[in-house]
Amino acid sequence: MSTHRPRTPWRRHALASAAATVLFAFAGAASAQTSNATVRGSITAAGAAAPAGTDVVAVNKANGNTYRTKTLPDGSYVLAGLNPGTYEVRVAGAASGSVITLSVGQNATVDLASGTAQLGTVVVEGSSARQGVIDSQVGTTVSNKMIEAIPQASRNFLSAADFAPGVRFDTDPGGNTRLRGGSQNIDSVNVFIDGVGRKNNILRGGVSGQDTSQGNPFPQAAIAEYRVLTQNYKAEFDQVSSVAIAAVTKSGTNETHGNVYANRTGSNWTSLSPIQERDKANKIEPPSYKQIEAGFSIGGAIKKDALHYFLAYDGKQLEKPRQLTAMNLDKYPGSPGLIPSIAAQQGSFKGEFKEHLLFGKLSAEIDDRQRLDLSMTLRRETSYSVDGDRFAPSTAINNQNKESRVDLKHEYAADRWLNEARIGWERTQWNPQSDAVDPQVRYKYSPTDRINNVQDIFFVGGSPNAQDRRQSGVYLKDDFTYTAISGHVIKAGAQFKAMKYDLSGTAFRVPTIETVLNTTTGQPYYNGLACTGTNVSSSGLSSDQCNIRLAIPTASANFKNNQYGVYLQDDWKVTKQLELNVGARWDYEDNMLNNSYATPADRIAMLNAPDGRTVDGITAPPGQTYAQTLAKAGINIADYISTGSSRKAYKGAFAPRLGGSFDVLGNKATVIYGGWGRSYDRKMANNALDELQKNAAPNGETWMIKNDFKMPYADQMSLGLRQALGAWNADIAVSKVHAKNQFIWFLGNRDPNGGFGNTNALDPLWGGAPRNYGSLILGTFAGENKATSLFLSLEKPYTQASGWSMTVAYTYTDAKTTNHEWSDDIFDWAYGKSTYGFNPSKDAEKHRLVVGGLLDKLPWDLQLSGKLTLGDGQPRRVPDCHTGFSGPTGCRAVARGSDTFKQLDLALAKNFKVYGGELQVRLDVLNLFNTANWGYYNDWVGGPSTPPKNALGGDNPDFDTRTGVRGTMRQFKLGASYSF
Repeated sequence: MSTHRPRTPWRRHALASAAATVLFAFAGAASAQTSNATVRGSITAAGAAAPAGTDVVAVNKANGNTYRTKTLPDGSYVLAGLNPGTYEVRVAGAASGSVITLSVGQNATVDLASGTAQLGTVVVEGSSARQGVIDSQVGTTVSNKMIEAIPQASRNFLSAADFAPGVRFDTDPGGNTRLRGGSQNIDSVNVFIDGVGRKNNILRGGVSGQDTSQGNPFPQAAIAEYRVLTQNYKAEFDQVSSVAIAAVTKSGTNETHGNVYANRTGSNWTSLSPIQERDKANKIEPPSYKQIEAGFSIGGAIKKDALHYFLAYDGKQLEKPRQLTAMNLDKYPGSPGLIPSIAAQQGSFKGEFKEHLLFGKLSAEIDDRQRLDLSMTLRRETSYSVDGDRFAPSTAINNQNKESRVDLKHEYAADRWLNEARIGWERTQWNPQSDAVDPQVRYKYSPTDRINNVQDIFFVGGSPNAQDRRQSGVYLKDDFTYTAISGHVIKAGAQFKAMKYDLSGTAFRVPTIETVLNTTTGQPYYNGLACTGTNVSSSGLSSDQCNIRLAIPTASANFKNNQYGVYLQDDWKVTKQLELNVGARWDYEDNMLNNSYATPADRIAMLNAPDGRTVDGITAPPGQTYAQTLAKAGINIADYISTGSSRKAYKGAFAPRLGGSFDVLGNKATVIYGGWGRSYDRKMANNALDELQKNAAPNGETWMIKNDFKMPYADQMSLGLRQALGAWNADIAVSKVHAKNQFIWFLGNRDPNGGFGNTNALDPLWGGAPRNYGSLILGTFAGENKATSLFLSLEKPYTQASGWSMTVAYTYTDAKTTNHEWSDDIFDWAYGKSTYGFNPSKDAEKHRLVVGGLLDKLPWDLQLSGKLTLGDGQPRRVPDCHTGFSGPTGCRAVARGSDTFKQLDLALAKNFKVYGGELQVRLDVLNLFNTANWGYYNDWVGGPSTPPKNALGGDNPDFDTRTGVRGTMRQFKLGASYSF
């Protein structure tokens, strides 16, 4: 326990706090309240309320941190800002008290009672296992024991996030991880670590550094536990509209503890997929590889009860192999033309990935009222990879991914209020580069020798990727919690973040040529300089068999963006059984998408010049400008022309949030809860670079963002029931989420009548604007998606007495999107092509079940843990064009099912007592039953065929065949760790 120091006069504390509030009046990315716990309740003695002013003290049993308050006249009390952990709660100066354990972000209700009128040692009333059930938020807590025990392919602490219904954690074929909720895209999530949001301002993936990364966002060894909130979070949360992860890091304790670990797996411990088995039968040997993870953590006291440290490091070295295999070579009997040289470039490609993650933390208890935390995070990644199985080794990319953060937090706790002030700095960089300078040529197969009816063969040449994206910033924030009004916990906060974006390079460093290979000669419709074939454009950039996308010069978009946010939240205990959560926040960004940008004069001149085109037999009337052509389509192009002062920051991001929970019997056994709220997110600054960069190319494409900026948001509503079932906790909820103002890029090309020419019902009008310019790409804020879900969870918490725990999460989701691709992507090329409405979403399964558990009281002191994941498969959108390729009804979107997903992972561990500590040897088996989870298919139907060669009447006999699996085949992973 801390040594109590003499208190300074209250006026000095008040002035110091007021100064801190002014200093930090505008603050950082998120509230510390998102990870800290609050304990509230009442104290009674012999059935009567404790006298007003009774001392209530909570002492952290691990590090001696002390939190204190006094009772109000009705005997109620509130302890705010507690770090998760085990506490002894002492009343009225008693030398001992009751023990409670608090989780991350928990709003616990703990009533204390003494059987006599003499206050002192009191006991907890009710079940301590259900302290946090009186809460309107929809969320699940993942304990450190579960994080460490669950088998996983990589040490990513987020891999247990799908123990919360409504959440998916996926790994794509390249090893990149993605977190999503409902039907919203991967950009709408946010991860808060110790109350600080890790939002990616410039790229996709939601979390900084997650774009095309095989790495982890944070060292798992440093995570104590985290909470997954799927919706209806309180007003403290910002820059998130789907899944919010609130994690808390470990801190040093009065005892020195540490851990050293190493894990290994590789190709010799991994089963071959059916595709690899097929390739091996064709004498294409699968590549060998290994994966090594190693790290350590250590924490302890520099000064007992006063100054503690914690340090954690995770290292990863992966060899990420790909079997590079061309498709459709069998369509060229006799191997004419380029077929032999393409076949010769097939084979094994061994990608590489290295990651170093470091986290350090110093925690000081200045006195029994003040605490100071200083933390630092470093992330360094390098990788060498190709974009897919159809890319030749020459297209490989080197990538660097860097992140650095420093955070300083000061807490001051008085009897009736708590102030948390924070200052910090962050910097991230994403830097993919290719050394190749040759154009990238994408060879395609088409039975009709036309570019609009093609399948991939192989991609050769260089990579066009040469980018450098950076975000940096400082943040200030202050959060104030007021508890002097009986029944109310009032929180208010202000935040300020000064961001700087340095976005440069180009995603099209070299030209990209898409060309059909003639089915007879095997030769491309490209002569090394221009397209050949039929209907060749005057510039030679396109034909019926070829398209050339010219290189785009390097350009830079460097601008600053100030982010502001304020919130007010009241957790109001109306009665002992009823609690209301009422809050609101407002967010503002003054330069989210480069407001000073001005559309280049040559693009404006092109739009205002006479159209002069003939498209599918439609000729523009004399004198009609392209702007007037677009007006016929309902597009006022003036709304997209930026003058450098026409863009205004969005000021309407006001988000009210209302929730409530009702303890039916007053014993926390049955709790009805629900709520409604609006939550705002943000746009990626990289969209501004796309606009600037593409418009820098002479006679290139024209990209324009609508001046009427909006911020994406989601309206969320839920109604649920939490029920105690013996040792189990059950939770069932119905959820509705409707997200609006989603940013999309769409194709602005139109024929002279404002239509889409003779293109089919799915594809927009591809082809250039007047004066030999490329396509017109417009960015707007019109996308929507929505999901209606049923969440069901069952949890048996771990106790040392039982020695086991289990969690069950089932989700039913009906997800829809306005994107014509049925996707959550930011590209909706066909927007405006047909009647605006909702389509099925292919990014969410209807049914998903995740079961996790651990058992540590097996014979010979063995420990068993596992995770079972079942899903009914994501829907597929198949473009069915077998009725023909001309005319407005030539194609239609057909829904097709995909295979179910089934995977069981197990881990078996054995601990041995050794000198100074404990040695653990562990074996993980991923995908125990070696299930091939097919998730990729040949979705090309082909043209009409008599007789038909597939189920939809097309001429592709390979339609609907499986082409790739999700996740890994059966894999063994051996690890060892030493703890002391």
